[in-house]
Amino acid sequence: MTPHAPGTYDLSGRTSLVGDPEDRGLAEFLALRMDPFVAGPPDEAPAVVRLERGPAQPPRFTDIQNRARDGTITASDGDRFFVVSDGRACTLPDPLADRPIRFSYDPGFPLSRIFARLVRPALHLSLHAADAVAVHATTADMDGRAVLVAGWSESGKTETALALMEMGGRFLSDKWTILGTDGEASAFPIDVGVRRWVLPYLPKLRASLPAAARAQLGLAGAAAAISRPLTQRARPGRVGGLATRAVALADRAALTPSQLHRVYGGGDDPGRRVPLGTTAILTTVPGREVSCEPADPAWAAARLARSAAYERRELFALLERRRYAFPDAAGSALEEAVNREMRLLARALAAGGTFELRAPFPVDPRKAAAALVRAL
Repeated sequence: MTPHAPGTYDLSGRTSLVGDPEDRGLAEFLALRMDPFVAGPPDEAPAVVRLERGPAQPPRFTDIQNRARDGTITASDGDRFFVVSDGRACTLPDPLADRPIRFSYDPGFPLSRIFARLVRPALHLSLHAADAVAVHATTADMDGRAVLVAGWSESGKTETALALMEMGGRFLSDKWTILGTDGEASAFPIDVGVRRWVLPYLPKLRASLPAAARAQLGLAGAAAAISRPLTQRARPGRVGGLATRAVALADRAALTPSQLHRVYGGGDDPGRRVPLGTTAILTTVPGREVSCEPADPAWAAARLARSAAYERRELFALLERRRYAFPDAAGSALEEAVNREMRLLARALAAGGTFELRAPFPVDPRKAAAALVRAL
């Protein structure tokens, strides 16, 4: 499949995404965002999620919802619901009910503005029909068993899992991991965020860091040193806050899953399924102590379902707008998704051990990884 002919991205047989075969720009766009998966020939069965160009004639709106402190314009033509950007529109389907989940966009619509916010979460929710979920977790393959490090954002999931890989694990997935009720875990395509401060604890990754990432983090370190006096003198919420946020953004390099596979292995079959071994739920705590104890799978399922829902909050907010446009629609999409995932996770987590890993953040990730290994 050439980069000019979009095909089907098959995510381990759980769900799939296909781009419009006539949109060559889309092919290159998807190739970057679906790494490590490679597009294959279009399947005979319809894709679960479809990105396709709509007719040249733009839709005629009958109801427009302007920005409501979120910078987003939506609209309806009486039958369909749209996100509007730069005067162009893209349909927003109901990912819990519609099959296929069809994003039909005007030529020139900026898909880059909705892919992470809407398309990726729609792929997550499409997994329910396959008795699977996208867990908010980074996963290492340890001796043929998947170890999921899961939990709230900014709790150390990636850092702890990378420390496990430094101990001999193979890379499976970052930030999101597909987990089925059959007890098998597999990758979800998304870049890996690596912070500068963690590299001294990860010698294998530090030695293999791509040149572009090395340069970016080196510049971020220099910028942090220069801006430190400014951030220390500035009042909270002023220039110092802006400088701190700018340095923090630069202080994290985005690596592709393929680049992590080259460091830690596991890239021979990006779509492989690995039997679940352990799920560790990270809890961020004050102090310095790191501990790991068995946890109730039902408690873990509830925490994971809520964490995932919060990460998809932009999609759910727009689905609430959709309910405004179509007030006869019943129920809350967020609560329906959470309840589905709690049920699916309760079944999926039963295939392996479940632990609560309590640790401060940031912390030397080797301490968290060691505590988890000792508990297994």
